[in-house]
Amino acid sequence: MPDPADQRPSTRNSSARNSSGPPAIPETPLADALLAAAGSTRASFHALPVSRRGSIRESAFADAYDALFGRGLFSEATITAPPLDSFFFPHRSLARAEELAALAFGATGTLFVTAGTTTANLIALEALITRPDVRVLADKGTHQSIHFALSDKHAAVDYIEPRVFCEHSERAALSLPALLEQAAAAERAGTPYELLVLNGQSYDGVVYDIRAILTALAEASPSLTTVFVDEAWGAWSYFHEATRGRTALHARAADRALERFTVVATHSAHKSLSALRQGSLIHFSGDPELAERLRLGRYRHHTTSPSYPILASLDLARAQMELEGRDLVERSLRLARRVSETVAGDPALSAFSVNAPAVPDAFAGHAAIDPTKLSLRVSGLPIEAPELRERLYSRHGLYVNRCTRTSLLLNLHIGIGDEEVAALLDALRAIQRELSPAVERPDEQAGERRVSTSFIIPYPPGVPIIVPGEEIGGDTLRRIEAFRSAGARIYTIEHRPR
Repeated sequence: MPDPADQRPSTRNSSARNSSGPPAIPETPLADALLAAAGSTRASFHALPVSRRGSIRESAFADAYDALFGRGLFSEATITAPPLDSFFFPHRSLARAEELAALAFGATGTLFVTAGTTTANLIALEALITRPDVRVLADKGTHQSIHFALSDKHAAVDYIEPRVFCEHSERAALSLPALLEQAAAAERAGTPYELLVLNGQSYDGVVYDIRAILTALAEASPSLTTVFVDEAWGAWSYFHEATRGRTALHARAADRALERFTVVATHSAHKSLSALRQGSLIHFSGDPELAERLRLGRYRHHTTSPSYPILASLDLARAQMELEGRDLVERSLRLARRVSETVAGDPALSAFSVNAPAVPDAFAGHAAIDPTKLSLRVSGLPIEAPELRERLYSRHGLYVNRCTRTSLLLNLHIGIGDEEVAALLDALRAIQRELSPAVERPDEQAGERRVSTSFIIPYPPGVPIIVPGEEIGGDTLRRIEAFRSAGARIYTIEHRPR
């Protein structure tokens, strides 16, 4: 059988643009090879009975399979090399797809992972910590997988504690002066750190300016030359000029003075690109020996049954971002501004506010807020954020994952469009009408003053704690919470004057 990887259209080019007309379609070697192999394979005498619906054709569950996974399960296969490629020792379509990903992200090399960024982080640290007692300075705010891996490798870890700067969103950031002083003190003591571990883009939307951090670190601790950055939430930010400058790989590529650093970054591609769940990327730049150690780490820790649909989705997601990424990110930025401006100016949304979109001055030199992650404060409803989250999903079909007691985190990723934003704003308006029809937008002269035009009644006992015309203040909210904690239901009854 001819190599499907050699059958891709010759007009495809990962970076070429036509001199006239639209951009050329980026190359997708692995996706093309998987399609060709699946299309030419009648049966597999190896494994995966469900492939091509083989085991479910006459099953009572066939319709459920088809509804969940698509009729045919066409690309779900265990075909590797030949005719596709070896996952652990790639040299054909997968090797080319990883090469194109490295070029797109500005890395020396890239590895695909189909077991999530938990595994990607484990692989990365396996390659970076080559002996016990390696001195590591680690951001305590990183994902649990990193903490477990550092412990398992018996690294000598000192942690940097992020400081919460917004009590409502619970956003936190490292103090750069504290980080530099800790690194410099170790340098002066003759026990410099060998590895710095950072959470480059947090769940809550705090983004570190890696270039600024590395520039300062080069002076504070010349011996520290290896940096691992968990950018799980940040793959999208490499494809827009407004966000690219803070990224880990761009920092090293854009500044010759930072080429002294070896940089490894991991991405949960499924979180922010058009990749299937558990599709992740490991990028590296610097130490030429690192590539082989990373491949060995993948061989040791990754499942020997990688998902080729996930691998192909990583290939397609990279190509989409090369061709369409800037426009997709621009839409996300625009929609985030739309939500913020609408919440700020619409009286029908007066119960909500967006938590401050900027970091305080103490963090401003090296940290920023991801503009596509909005922290929405529930300041004027008689319910807290977790209950609002439940209402959004159960009554409006809108899912929000992260919430604090007072705020929801809205992730305006590239899969969110105008229609979804309109649905969100309409749902928030409906919930405000239902729960707090009374709440008027505070008068700017009066600060946070809110006046009720409805009854707020806990049951039991059924006695109003607020009647129309009364001000809703902090004491009121505390009383509402006390009743709710005691098991009472809170009813808001609109007052309709005759």
